[in-house]
Amino acid sequence: MPYLFLSLLFAAALPVRSAPSATDCAALAKKYAPQWRFHSSETYFPSSIEFFLSNVDLVDASNNTVQADPTVQTLNDPADQGLGLYLATDIDANKAGWLQGQNPMTTPSSVYTFAAPKDNGVVDLYYWLFTPFNAGKDVSPVGRVGDHVGDWERMTVRTVNGVATQVEYHAHSDTASVVPWNLAPKFDSGKRPVGYIAAGSHGIWQDAGTHTYFSAVLAGQTIELNDLTDDGGVQWDTKNSVVTLSFPGTFSGNLDWLNYAGDWGNQGETDCYWYSIYPECEVVTGPPGPYRPNEMSGPLSQVLGTPASSNTSSFTIYLSSSVTSAFIGVQQNCQTEAGEISTTTVTAATTSSKKVTVTPAACAAGSNVVSYTTGSCTSSVVGTCVFSSSVRDLKAYSASGSVDTAAIVVEDLDKWTV
Repeated sequence: MPYLFLSLLFAAALPVRSAPSATDCAALAKKYAPQWRFHSSETYFPSSIEFFLSNVDLVDASNNTVQADPTVQTLNDPADQGLGLYLATDIDANKAGWLQGQNPMTTPSSVYTFAAPKDNGVVDLYYWLFTPFNAGKDVSPVGRVGDHVGDWERMTVRTVNGVATQVEYHAHSDTASVVPWNLAPKFDSGKRPVGYIAAGSHGIWQDAGTHTYFSAVLAGQTIELNDLTDDGGVQWDTKNSVVTLSFPGTFSGNLDWLNYAGDWGNQGETDCYWYSIYPECEVVTGPPGPYRPNEMSGPLSQVLGTPASSNTSSFTIYLSSSVTSAFIGVQQNCQTEAGEISTTTVTAATTSSKKVTVTPAACAAGSNVVSYTTGSCTSSVVGTCVFSSSVRDLKAYSASGSVDTAAIVVEDLDKWTV
């Protein structure tokens, strides 16, 4: 496999620099600012936070007004930073009006971007897209599903020592895909990534097409929720709209709204007959805001690797300084096409550098590597290990695209704390 591909995937050959300054992070965020391509049929565009807040009321769970027309400086004023409150409007009355937002080609809004320095030279850049409204789906036989006020979606660029190595595309809070930098679509002479924004729902995807993110059978009929993306709509270069924010950070003044802990939309409905099968009715609760420490402090949704050339996997992992156990265990999880799970486990002595490489056997025939976890062990015997409840999903890539593999080579730059 070409060395360039391996270096872009792992960035392991680069010496680790000191933590970047705020100025360095701001420059990095602009350097890799994406172009967002909206669907040709898009109706609901982004807006500024100020525009949105001027058109909603802050209400409680009984729909009592707590604050009319909140501002960026007053949104966070209620007790508990607004936890349990909602930013609400009359959806039916405003779908054809202000909920359609502001076309970014004529009224560009801010792209709030958290620069999150991590271990081993990693800085993750979280680019957030905000739109006033998320249009749900018309799904047979149930009807309309998933409308909500306020929509936050994100796209992440991972950099190592200032060089982009991976892009994470994120949609609908629980659907994400990480790709190596060299396989991500780009513009600006290949310098910056492209994200495809799904029609109405604004999930961010790697390419144009139809993307199924939910499938179930109801009353004998298959229900699918699909996102549609294409190249025919507005193409927004976000570089001049990026507002770089430190992560973790504290926010005040015109950024005080980032401390708000309530929901960015109306309270959702729960009385539709299909709720027990798919817990979304016509109107669902708006999302939380973009400052999400639990999501942005850890690894990306998938750890990338390459197919092993032998029948043995290789995991190079980094341990937190708090790890004091003499041995570390790695449990590799394998899955068959039918969904059956098996594991292969190996131990190794920890080192003073807290960098450990272990080599578990490949998955059995008919199985592929899907995830892994680590554990603290009192000896080299696997039975002495206590494994973490945290599991990291794995995804293997060759130079041409993602592949299934029974054995994988991984260097995971995000430290483990077992």
